[in-house]
Amino acid sequence: MDDYLHRLYLTLKRMHELMENISSNTDLMADKKDQGILLRDDVIKYLRISDRTYKRYVNQGKLMPHRIGNIDTYRKEDIEPLYNDRKRRGHI
Repeated sequence: MDDYLHRLYLTLKRMHELMENISSNTDLMADKKDQGILLRDDVIKYLRISDRTYKRYVNQGKLMPHRIGNIDTYRKEDIEPLYNDRKRRGHI
């Protein structure tokens, strides 16, 4: 019984640590939005492109994400040239 309680305690402790990590990452991402940082889905909407086109632009180097963990982020000023090019070509 003591072994079971100890394992349960360790599991709960680890879950608590993970939840704190998630919470801090959520706060970090909220702060990033206020600073003009866009996430992957924001870029797709802003450029009016499909998911496939997004992946192709990343592979071609037209979009160069800054990785935070496993999340792609972009500074708005970094994607402005691509936005302006798409607008000039009549895609936006």
